[in-house]
Amino acid sequence: MAAPFNKKRGPEGSRADHSKPSCKINPNTQQGMVLEVLRQHPASAFELQHLLPLADARAVVRDLIAKGCPIGTIKVPNPNQNARCKTIQRYCLNEAE
Repeated sequence: MAAPFNKKRGPEGSRADHSKPSCKINPNTQQGMVLEVLRQHPASAFELQHLLPLADARAVVRDLIAKGCPIGTIKVPNPNQNARCKTIQRYCLNEAE
């Protein structure tokens, strides 16, 4: 049986979906800048707001997720040892490398 039309054969003949993410974003917009940072490394909303000229990083990430971009979160220890919260969440891009 042949592979489905929308799926390409990957390494070792697998039939995993190797298509590119469906979100097309202009790189000069806030969403494009957030995606560029997330391609380089995971970042929290606080880090995104201080790296980029954003009013609300969470809203930009929420819009990207609604457009179909594969963004997830990971829990990491809080860099501030004296903080009430012991872990923070960082956004990460779930693209196949």
